[in-house]
Amino acid sequence: MSGFASLEPALTARLTFDPPFPIGSLNNGISLQVAPINGGTVKSEHGFSGPEVDAEFIFGSDHVQVDPSMKNVRINVKAVLKNKDGCLIHYSYTGIIEMTPEGLAILTGSPDAKTTPFGKIFTHVDFETGAEHLKGLETSKFIGCSRFLVEAGKSVVVESKISKVVYK
Repeated sequence: MSGFASLEPALTARLTFDPPFPIGSLNNGISLQVAPINGGTVKSEHGFSGPEVDAEFIFGSDHVQVDPSMKNVRINVKAVLKNKDGCLIHYSYTGIIEMTPEGLAILTGSPDAKTTPFGKIFTHVDFETGAEHLKGLETSKFIGCSRFLVEAGKSVVVESKISKVVYK
């Protein structure tokens, strides 16, 4: 079918968070929490046609809004990355989590929480930078598909496979 865009595997992001600050229930019934990012990386996939990224998170947070129905969680991340060459990148995404029992176990800190499959968390990812050699990130559109990784004794990791929207 003509006219449809395709996705090119581009980057993998892995983030960890500190416990969230529970802001509470807002006037619209949405519950808001703000979770500070305490670590993670964004790295280019082999064969990505864009600029090479090998960066670490140095600052950021996720504003997590739980719908009153508890069926969806809306996420809004804003962060700063430091690339291996020292250049800074503003990394942001908005997205939605389809709330499943597995996702709820993660978000509530249940001891029964397990790694979730890809396909229930989707994001729209943006990059901004002053570094000329990374400007291709700013002029591209990216979509993420994420999951939660759970390992005993470690912080939960949000792993995102980020694809560039292309037309072939």
